[in-house]
Amino acid sequence: MKKLFAFFFALCLPWCSAARAETPPFGVVLQQAVAAYAQVNDYTCWFARKELLSNGKIHEHTTVFFKFMKPGRFYMHWPNDWIEAIYAEGRYDNKMMIEGGKLFSFLSMGVDPARALKYNRHTIKEAGIGHVLELIGENYRQAQSDHDVSIVFEKEDVVGGRPTWRYQGTFPTGHGYYGHTIHLDFDQQSHLPVRIEVLGWQNEFLEAYAFTDLKLNVGLGEADFDVNNPAYHFGKGVPQ
Repeated sequence: MKKLFAFFFALCLPWCSAARAETPPFGVVLQQAVAAYAQVNDYTCWFARKELLSNGKIHEHTTVFFKFMKPGRFYMHWPNDWIEAIYAEGRYDNKMMIEGGKLFSFLSMGVDPARALKYNRHTIKEAGIGHVLELIGENYRQAQSDHDVSIVFEKEDVVGGRPTWRYQGTFPTGHGYYGHTIHLDFDQQSHLPVRIEVLGWQNEFLEAYAFTDLKLNVGLGEADFDVNNPAYHFGKGVPQ
């Protein structure tokens, strides 16, 4: 096991030459993140996202309350608009259940999650920390044999009042990577990724996501992803 860790550590060093001596190499931080996420059954947080849509407009939501539970349970609440959404894999005909909010307070419906791509770059199933880890892991594994990739420590920062290590990955065009430049913040205590920003091949802004006030393993259950939960407003309209 010690030999395996030493090999993994050495493998990471070429990608992290700009990191300070006391900063963990990116590969080690990613390994810690994967191990930490494996111990997570559920979490709640405030989710912020900013995205470039297909129509060329920037779409931003900074205050979305988010619940997640393995496997495949998602709840999102936009308190400023009183919109709620639930996706629970294997339930509701695998549709995303939506309560319409202030503008359409009478409207509750189930839709194919893919329909949300008209208004978002990702479906609700791709909104969580797990998807960020999968995305980064896939790009990192490919990058290990690609000498045109640079992954370096950028700086220490703060996200949601918590210290982070920020890394920058720069990827070549035409190699199948997710973006040209990716900035990624890992929480120094939980080891989980809490912020990601992606720039396109002309260094144009594509998307940014942040997870703040992150609470792990709070004991969520199926009721948290049930449209009949009395705390939710599915079918009830906006509270007066």
